[in-house]
Amino acid sequence: MAVSAGVATLAFAGPVGPPGVRSAAPASATLVQLTESPVDVLGLEAYTGRYGVAESAGAGEADNGDFGDPDGMLRRIGLATRQARTAADPAKNWAQAQLTSLEVKAGRKPFLKVASLDSHAECVPPPVGPWALAYNRTDSGMIQVLGHLVRPGRTELSVTGAELGAAGIGKSTLTLVVTPFQDPAAQSRQGYARAGLDIVVTAVLKDKDGRPVYDGPVMFLRLGEVEAQCTSRPPTSSTTSATSTSSTTSATSATSTAGSSASATISMTTGSSGATTTPGGAASPPSSGGPAGRLPGTGIGALPAQAVVLLVLLGAGLLLLASARKRDSR
Repeated sequence: MAVSAGVATLAFAGPVGPPGVRSAAPASATLVQLTESPVDVLGLEAYTGRYGVAESAGAGEADNGDFGDPDGMLRRIGLATRQARTAADPAKNWAQAQLTSLEVKAGRKPFLKVASLDSHAECVPPPVGPWALAYNRTDSGMIQVLGHLVRPGRTELSVTGAELGAAGIGKSTLTLVVTPFQDPAAQSRQGYARAGLDIVVTAVLKDKDGRPVYDGPVMFLRLGEVEAQCTSRPPTSSTTSATSTSSTTSATSATSTAGSSASATISMTTGSSGATTTPGGAASPPSSGGPAGRLPGTGIGALPAQAVVLLVLLGAGLLLLASARKRDSR
């Protein structure tokens, strides 16, 4: 009869989901977030809480984590080591969360264990970036539920009332979905990084006669959620956009030139004229020589003198040819 009374309550259990709202700060970390559905036969009541929070809301801020317990999480979890750290800096925004030997209780009974976890997210802002990177490292061989090994992905466990610590419960099924997330997993040109681990537990509980007494969510656990964000460039008008594009092109050109064997600015002198050419620029006017725009002895200004010389030579050649023909005719 006690089970039947519990069923009436359990029928209204709400869905399990991520607790709270994600931070908009440049860097944030939350070590443990827990949501439980009210499952009377397991000694669970409706609950949402978090533990181990760090946040860097502005440039130059660093936070080594707040491990106060306003949500009463330490009545539900235990852990050996803990860390939640963030920093916001012009060079890089980053967040990290680490723990070892986490144990989550269902009622008063140990339910879920995670041996270790390490999450990290970082983002390099403009002008160097945006560049982002995130990772979640979990000892996936050491996630256990009621002593059963659970790996990333979906796992169905057959459990008994004795394992659950629930009198009147017979052979039942727990379904677990373990989802590590890391975005981006490889360094990428984006302005946002996020990592962590989700564990969702649902159950089909039956009495000893095999009749279902509960079918629904049990627990949602998010571990080591870390986020880092870079300030994106503001939207610009068409005029500003054109200027920005030009500046970007110039910066890229300068970077490419600096990376080559030549220096960023190369000067080349031709003859004694003093003309200097800079890549991408116009030639400087000559410092000496003939009329403006002409080099001495070259160009249009020198053509008449050359033509006269050629004509004189041609005439002399024709006279010599004529004299030679007259001598031959005699």
